[in-house]
Amino acid sequence: MVVWLSFIVLVAFTGGASRYDALQILPLRTLSALFAVTACYFLASGRGKVERVPTYLFLALVILMAIQLVPVPPQVWGELPTRQVVVDLNSLVGLTGEWRPVTLSPMRTWNAFGSLIVPCAALTLTFAFTRTSRPLLQAVAALGVINAITGLTQIVGGRYSLLYFYEVTNAGGAVGLFANENHAAIFAACSMLVVAFLSMRARWAGEARWWQIAYVVAFFLIFLAALITGSRAGFVASIGSLMATLLMVSVVRRPSRRRRGAAEMRRWFGRDPRTVILVLFAILSALVVIFVASGRAPAFADIFARDPLADLRWSLWPILTEMLSVHWLIGAGFGSFEQAYQVFEPRSLLMAKYINQAHNDWLQLIIEGGVAGGLLLVTVIAWIAKNVVNQTGSSLGWVPVIFWASLFAIIGGASLVDYPLRAPVFQLSAIFFLIALSRDARGENIT
Repeated sequence: MVVWLSFIVLVAFTGGASRYDALQILPLRTLSALFAVTACYFLASGRGKVERVPTYLFLALVILMAIQLVPVPPQVWGELPTRQVVVDLNSLVGLTGEWRPVTLSPMRTWNAFGSLIVPCAALTLTFAFTRTSRPLLQAVAALGVINAITGLTQIVGGRYSLLYFYEVTNAGGAVGLFANENHAAIFAACSMLVVAFLSMRARWAGEARWWQIAYVVAFFLIFLAALITGSRAGFVASIGSLMATLLMVSVVRRPSRRRRGAAEMRRWFGRDPRTVILVLFAILSALVVIFVASGRAPAFADIFARDPLADLRWSLWPILTEMLSVHWLIGAGFGSFEQAYQVFEPRSLLMAKYINQAHNDWLQLIIEGGVAGGLLLVTVIAWIAKNVVNQTGSSLGWVPVIFWASLFAIIGGASLVDYPLRAPVFQLSAIFFLIALSRDARGENIT
């Protein structure tokens, strides 16, 4: 477990940036490879077979990226979409007959391929050192608390705080463990849900009272950090997490008298779940009102303000759909969106800033991965939906269904306007979510 926890700490403090040129990538990927080798040494032969679907899906992504790096004959390469521009440039300088990989930008695709070592290490370490979903969700909850504490401390320290770990970041904002304020806020919304779900599990299982108190404190701490973020998407996601939490509290089944034991809260508190909902709703609503009224919730104010980035996203839509219509079959190559975009970039959008991501990961996955990437995405969604539906008969009632559906809805919704899953911390958490979902669906959630 020391090995597993050490890896989580490594990713937490070096994996908050999605940029390919972040300095922290070097120690992150190098040490992740060593962790993966260590995990393979301890890995039991049957664990990969138990979690075969997540394993196969990850291997499919690895193979798809590897195929894009295989050189093809110049006659074939020249017939691929938008490659004629490069062919014409090569003929001007006398470069003909060169075999090239399918991707438009081999260096960026190699970088994307190398980035898979982090989720690979997460998979192998999880298989080797955990057996249930509980430690996986607790790890995400702990990351959520650390992210919240770091974000609050950054606000206190100002834009020149030493707790900003990345050169390119939202200085002055509550970015927490991340380089991007949006990613930190979306992660806060996800970790709020995780903490709430763990709290209900703890109460049902009759765990020690201090666990239940710790979860409540963690929930309020993360929610407090989410309120002061400047991310509008994160603010909306946090309110959505709050609503989903209240819904889970309203439908959770009460534990039997035999299972309540000494860990039961006040008797009236356990008998009437509506009391819990009213108390939580009153306290959290008061927090929202206080922060909004005092001007401490910048994201709320920004919801009604004009956003140049939002206008830019709308301006990108015609270009993205054109890129999709051209690259939907083969794909431009993973990691090559920036170079592929420059082929389609209109003069009206030439500016001092540059577009390095589509700010819509659903479209970008198909633009970069083609129809194979789209099929892989559909397979992942279908597998998630199947495992969520399989939990309708859980001992907690509809709570697991609401939790997992809300969690993936937040991640999927955020990916429509941003790219949170491109940050290694989010990739680690996504691996934990998929494995935890798989184990819960099989009933392996008992400690």
